[in-house]
Amino acid sequence: MAITVTYIGHACMLMESGGTRILMDPWLTDPAYHNAWWHFPPLEVTPRDLGPIDYIYISHEHADHFDPASLSQLDKSAKILIARYRRRRFHDRIRALGFSDIQELEFGQTYSLNGSGLSVRLIPPDRPWDDSAILVKDRDTTVLNVNDCHLDDATLERLGREERIDLTFLTFTGASQYPGCFEFPLGSKIERWRASKEAHLDEFVSWARLLRARQAVPAAGNYALLAPEQLFLNTPNYVNTPAEAIERLARVAPEIEGLQMNPGDVWLPDGTLRRYKPAPDWSRRMELIEALSRQHADKIAAGFAAEPQAPRDLYDRFYEYFTGLLREDPGIAKRVNIVTHWVVDGPYGGDWVVDFTRDRDWVYRGVPNQWNLRLKWPATLVYQGVACGGIWDDLVLSFRVRLARNPDRYNKEFWTWLCKL
Repeated sequence: MAITVTYIGHACMLMESGGTRILMDPWLTDPAYHNAWWHFPPLEVTPRDLGPIDYIYISHEHADHFDPASLSQLDKSAKILIARYRRRRFHDRIRALGFSDIQELEFGQTYSLNGSGLSVRLIPPDRPWDDSAILVKDRDTTVLNVNDCHLDDATLERLGREERIDLTFLTFTGASQYPGCFEFPLGSKIERWRASKEAHLDEFVSWARLLRARQAVPAAGNYALLAPEQLFLNTPNYVNTPAEAIERLARVAPEIEGLQMNPGDVWLPDGTLRRYKPAPDWSRRMELIEALSRQHADKIAAGFAAEPQAPRDLYDRFYEYFTGLLREDPGIAKRVNIVTHWVVDGPYGGDWVVDFTRDRDWVYRGVPNQWNLRLKWPATLVYQGVACGGIWDDLVLSFRVRLARNPDRYNKEFWTWLCKL
């Protein structure tokens, strides 16, 4: 008995051993993140191609890992595996899709699946986010899927010491609003992009070495932004390719074999790959993405047109939403302690302020005399955030927001608070 792994795309894969099949982080439809993210390379497997699924593991609530549109197409008799998080929203959103057998696993505990000899263990992140990595084992094989869960060096080193990891999937590139969505001078933005790019490549290599993995796959970074106004965010100044990650690994840690897995490829227990089709020419990445943008132009336009339109009382909803949160916990304002200027574009938008430096009357109309963070949003996204149950972290990760900060300093308290709403 040994594990085989079919790579579906991005962070999604199918692991099989002894007749038990686990689908992981099924993002199987395009686009995600409010019509922004598309798979690149494009998917080769649809939900109908997957066959029977025993378990579905979902690492966290981000839209490129937890995609309701994909899950709605899967058999609801599958058992769901998630970590036991303090907040219930993730669990409740899964249940609302029709899944009844949701198994919430404790971090660090080993769970046997179906009595088949296959076991899983969830590993917590080193940051205050609801996220998890998963270690999958059978009698002969150990696979670690880190997806984009951030682990500290001590955890990685311990896993490498305690486990013989045959294959690991590690993130290799950035997926953040910084610096691409910020209004920095172009030269400064390129410099920041390149620093982030290098840091992610170094991290990919460092994590593979700490884990002492036999083979490492760059994963959880294969996406593209296809809307014409977002094409610049695919810049090679910021985005790494799997080929770059493997080249860095070969140069710095030649004892570990880097594997590029593309949609449809299958990893076999002897460490070889069964290729579904040739790998893309990564040197033509921007050209191929621009071609996809043209190919899907009608779908892109239709997706934006179908978004819920902001109502006439959008500001009133904005006011009630943020005022309610700050009244419920006035300590938020003291912790954040900055002035945020919201520029809401589109019908019923305007210039609005959430002033965390005040003791009350935090929300008002107008342009503040001094602001610390400016956020330019489409009105439809603000509407989804304040009135339609939209998750602000997903709204930010659509990269459809434009940001500026004064002074040029990261406010951890604000972003942690907003992105957990």
